[in-house]
Amino acid sequence: MAISVSVTKESGNLENPGMFSPTTRTMHFAVDYCDEATKRTSVQDVLDDMMTAGWAIAVGRPLGMPPNGVGVYDSFEWGYPANRTSLESTTVPFVVQSLSGELDKSSNEIWRIRVVISLMIRNITPGDFEGRNHSAVSITAESRGVRAYRTNATLPTLTWNSGTNRFTNTWIDCGDNDISGDSLDINGEPLTMPIEQTSIVLSFVIREPFYSLYSSLTRTVDAMWTTWGKNPSSHVNKRNSESLFGYAAGRLVVTSVSVTPIDMEFRRVNVTLVDDEWLHFDQMPWSTAGVIPELDVNCSIPLTPPNLAVWHAKYVLWVTPIFDGFSWSQTDFPDDVWTFFTSAVTIS
Repeated sequence: MAISVSVTKESGNLENPGMFSPTTRTMHFAVDYCDEATKRTSVQDVLDDMMTAGWAIAVGRPLGMPPNGVGVYDSFEWGYPANRTSLESTTVPFVVQSLSGELDKSSNEIWRIRVVISLMIRNITPGDFEGRNHSAVSITAESRGVRAYRTNATLPTLTWNSGTNRFTNTWIDCGDNDISGDSLDINGEPLTMPIEQTSIVLSFVIREPFYSLYSSLTRTVDAMWTTWGKNPSSHVNKRNSESLFGYAAGRLVVTSVSVTPIDMEFRRVNVTLVDDEWLHFDQMPWSTAGVIPELDVNCSIPLTPPNLAVWHAKYVLWVTPIFDGFSWSQTDFPDDVWTFFTSAVTIS
């Protein structure tokens, strides 16, 4: 079999759409069967012949080229992936996303094959300024409705216990734990009140398990997929165990982690942190056996009709179910992402 495989000029085009989009290149091949008597009837037949000539093409794997079929075409097919950490410095090949082909009807027996390859890359030129990695921050001021018995109450103190890896319950110890402040409830019924929250969404890119070469027999599982992709629920309902982005320990709680597809392999991660005016606590009146709160009258005038006796909960406590914590560092995120989050979110 005598065939000629040529890479046409259009293959030099490269498209980088911007943030949270893969960089793509469409490879154009002209496969000339040089007037062979045997005609090819399908694209798969042509791809098989290209494989024999050293061009290895399979969706979901890097594009292989002669002589061994496991390399790549040229430097445009290599890049620093968006999921790499600051500890990693190697480039990786682009991956075949799709392919198509047809017989060139104006020729004797030339097939046109198009192969789309892509990679979520961070623009880095050795010795030059580094481009920004795929990342974004969204900050929203919102409110949470609470059942308030007191206003201007003394907030609880959050103390991280590194021995138990939990926040120590210092706000209820069978002592005088009343939260003080000004009463709002009427006869033990709390007032529904909005309190302030700040929601911070941190967005970045990870890569699910992938084939590092065309000939790879197993998929590579990198650090970012292990940290964020395998078990996102492990981060939820935890407080920052140390100061983070200028917020004191315990103020920020991870309320959600979503991992959504960008393309065949790369995923966008959105991590939501929430700061709460009440430190994610609620107010609860002390009661005997959980039945009727002890009430304290708050009227000094004679209680004769039409004057009313207004009662308030005598003791009010802070309560929360969130005791676990988390601690993040630069290596828990792709390269450049932590630096960007720190500059974008940190409060003074």
